[in-house]
Amino acid sequence: MKKGFLLSILLASAFAVIAQNEVMLHLAPRLGTAVFSLNQTIDHPGGTYQMKYTRFEFYISEIKITHDGGQVTPCTDLTLLVRPALDSMYSLGQLPGISNVEAITFSVGVPQALNHADPSLQPAGSPLAPQNPEMHWGWSAGYRFAAIEGYAGTNLSQNFQIHSLGDANYKTQTIATDAEQVSPNMKMIHLIADYSQAVKSINISGGLVVHGTTGAAVTLLNNFKNVVFKADASSAVVDPTFGGAFSVAPNPVRNAAPQVSFSLPTGNDYALTVTDLTGKVIARRTLATGENQSILLDKMPTAGLYFVHLWQNSLPVVVEKLVVLN
Repeated sequence: MKKGFLLSILLASAFAVIAQNEVMLHLAPRLGTAVFSLNQTIDHPGGTYQMKYTRFEFYISEIKITHDGGQVTPCTDLTLLVRPALDSMYSLGQLPGISNVEAITFSVGVPQALNHADPSLQPAGSPLAPQNPEMHWGWSAGYRFAAIEGYAGTNLSQNFQIHSLGDANYKTQTIATDAEQVSPNMKMIHLIADYSQAVKSINISGGLVVHGTTGAAVTLLNNFKNVVFKADASSAVVDPTFGGAFSVAPNPVRNAAPQVSFSLPTGNDYALTVTDLTGKVIARRTLATGENQSILLDKMPTAGLYFVHLWQNSLPVVVEKLVVLN
């Protein structure tokens, strides 16, 4: 009887370990069909003039995962400050009991309980600590939920700034999506974030400066809620104009050096980088154009999730996830 009891405890413990996944949120930043970058000239969503962003940042908070038949697991004590890059990857924590993700719920902004707290009391490195440029407006108004700036109109000569704040404008949305099992104990939720849509229905062609809680500030946050984010089932970020091929194998890899295979169209200044989740560059190579090429990478220093990037002329073309197992 004692052996059976001990065995049941061991099995229950093993199941608890297996059932616990680190859940990652992957925001694939876009400007329409192009990969997001600051200072990139694009058409305004209205299509009648051009624009570019020089600043783009916003808060995400009160994240909840719906899974396994409608169960809801909150990601407690988590606020993200999103500054889009080639990829925006965020750990939502070690969340037990999540097998099948069905949806993600989150709010753009800072919840009221935190919105009027003292930023100086936040620990160093916290998204809610003092930032440069500033994301905290003041005691009464609280934080800037979103702050975007740039130029638009004829010859991109008109400056626009929209800083949105205010408890009444705290917006929540739910997006139906699944999650990719990228390693035995890690799931990843992929969302496309089309930041060109943030200024939909906002006329910035003649210049616009709105720092507050009304008008374009409200429209901006409504756009974040309604049209910026959507589910994405893809596991790689690809420039739609890229006409070549790029892959990493084996993937996942265990106790071996992964190989990158590629065919690169005519062009120049191709480069490959490997980064970890913190953005640290682990490897860097230059690549030449040509068909059916391959290179062997060094073994990664530790187990975990890495990103293998292909660049051309310092612009992103492809990024593939590389899972390294113990």
